[in-house]
Amino acid sequence: MRKCIFLLLLFPGLYCFAQPVSVRAFTDKNKVLLGEPFWLTLEIKSLNGAKPPAFKVDSIPHFEFVVRDSFKVTQKGDTTIYHQHYQLTSFDSGRWVIPSFALRKFVKTNSVLVDVVFTENFDPKQPYYDVQEIKGVPFKLDANLEKWWYIIAGLLIILTLIIYLLTAEKRSKPQRTMVSGDTPYKKAIRHLTELKQSKPEEKSFYAQLVEIFRTYVLERTGITSLQQTSNNLVEKIKPLMKDEVKYDSLSQVLYLCDFVKFAKYDPEDSEATSAFEVIEDSIHYIEETVRREPDMSKEVDR
Repeated sequence: MRKCIFLLLLFPGLYCFAQPVSVRAFTDKNKVLLGEPFWLTLEIKSLNGAKPPAFKVDSIPHFEFVVRDSFKVTQKGDTTIYHQHYQLTSFDSGRWVIPSFALRKFVKTNSVLVDVVFTENFDPKQPYYDVQEIKGVPFKLDANLEKWWYIIAGLLIILTLIIYLLTAEKRSKPQRTMVSGDTPYKKAIRHLTELKQSKPEEKSFYAQLVEIFRTYVLERTGITSLQQTSNNLVEKIKPLMKDEVKYDSLSQVLYLCDFVKFAKYDPEDSEATSAFEVIEDSIHYIEETVRREPDMSKEVDR
């Protein structure tokens, strides 16, 4: 009786375990580039819902795992299909075999052949290409960010214009006479005398000389030069210098001061004395012209 009961209990397990099982292995690609991922699928088909053991895959020669043991079960009628998915890649070029995997002693999958190549349609007879320089990718804003960029830029331009217009009235022309009562002419002559007595180094002498003349012209006539060089100033003072000889001499001295300041020109001592005299004489000449024709400076300023 005990043996009969044992056999009755053992029979369902033996029956389920002995159900027909088919297994196979396949890949979604049989030819991949070096480092390109692909999927390996191990399939088990079982009848009547029997659940066989899963494949145990530890490693595959020449291949590396990207994703392990992605499991999926599908039911088709009386057949249950189990899929074990593995994402693989390889960095060894060549033709490699994925070996068969055993589910049980006499139940094994087929092997799969995979080619790992450097490039598709490689022809070794073709000439090699030269190494190309790295090409930069042009910068491009995202469409939404680009829209906001234009809006912000437009607002900044409008804000700048508003500030400029609001402060325009506060910007006045420079005063033509000193508040202390010292006229620009007297101030320029005094500074020339101080410069002559101090005897500074050559570069400083020419820089101070042209600065004294610029300041005098600005305070006396309102003429200002927006550039560091004297080109702009020479053109603006031409209406005040009707004497062509004096105008040419003054122009040469102003250009000489620029050469010493910017081009490291080394003039002789006699040139420094001559430059001082020309600047002093030009200040006298402009002062007399403005006093004799007071409307001249207004015309030049316009």
